[in-house]
Amino acid sequence: MQNQTLCVDPALKNFKPPGQPQDCLVPIKNHSFLRVYNCEYIKPPRPERFERAMKQIYRPDFVQSHFVHYSTVTKDISKYRKDFSQNKPYVRKVHRKDWQEGSPEKFLDEINEGLLVHTRSVLPHESQYREQGCQTGSKYGCSLGYVCPDTTPFEDEKHKDNVFVDADGNYCNCWINHRVEDVYVPKLEFLLKEHMEANL
Repeated sequence: MQNQTLCVDPALKNFKPPGQPQDCLVPIKNHSFLRVYNCEYIKPPRPERFERAMKQIYRPDFVQSHFVHYSTVTKDISKYRKDFSQNKPYVRKVHRKDWQEGSPEKFLDEINEGLLVHTRSVLPHESQYREQGCQTGSKYGCSLGYVCPDTTPFEDEKHKDNVFVDADGNYCNCWINHRVEDVYVPKLEFLLKEHMEANL
């Protein structure tokens, strides 16, 4: 495994925006991944276009085929049109409410029932050009999270354009899930601390 504290691009992509690089930021050691990465670029609830990529939990006998981490073929989806009766007509889109009402599948309410938090490392070298990328209107990507207050409106068609700001005009690009922050992060960090202390 690569040493994630080094300020070196292991892939040597050599992408360098104009301007001077800044000192690399290093991983925060006293916080869990869940706390550090609880800042979503897409404000929940996610737009309908994300339905195709929703993560799924199924009983094994219901899933007939997997492709990587997507359950592409389930018993309901694999039916032919002729298998549907007049009482339960064929529905093309599985994310429509009329399909879901007669299905054993349940799509969670991201605000009140469940949410997947994507936690991935931002390597130190990815932070070197944050002054160029992490500002309003920049054409460069920003790999760091700058928290937007809940009052900042989210516009899906603009979320890659670095246009979001708080009430004072400060750049921001992600939103905290407060249930994760206030309930699950303290529980997880308490259990991690207990585990570390028990294994000293």
